Amino acid sequence: MKALLASLLIAFAAGAPLEDPAEEMRAQALMREVRCVACENEPVSQSSAPIAEDMRARIREMVAEGATDAEIRDWFVSRYGEFVLFRPPARDLASWLLWAFPFILLGAGVGIGIVLAINAKRKSGEVEAEDV
Repeated sequence: MKALLASLLIAFAAGAPLEDPAEEMRAQALMREVRCVACENEPVSQSSAPIAEDMRARIREMVAEGATDAEIRDWFVSRYGEFVLFRPPARDLASWLLWAFPFILLGAGVGIGIVLAINAKRKSGEVEAEDV
């Protein structure tokens, strides 16, 4: 009976906000940065999955213990991999290329469009000159 009561109290306390408003704000910010491993495209702050509830409780627990934001992120990365972060750090060349690829692709598309427009203009100018 005591074990059941203790389990219920722990479960209830896991969803309760921290007493210090600054710590709760920090915990909420971290909850928006950490991805739910069950939902994959939802932060744990918005997910209703049971694992997200556990992750929110762990974030609050670590904040209350005085862990830094980096320590909390590192704990989740060590457990679930960098995928758990919505903004993983760019540590190697492959990461930088992954982040830069959309901009490289956009630049290449603009460059190709300019070249095609110039060529079309030249050809239309040549056709008009031949007609005369």
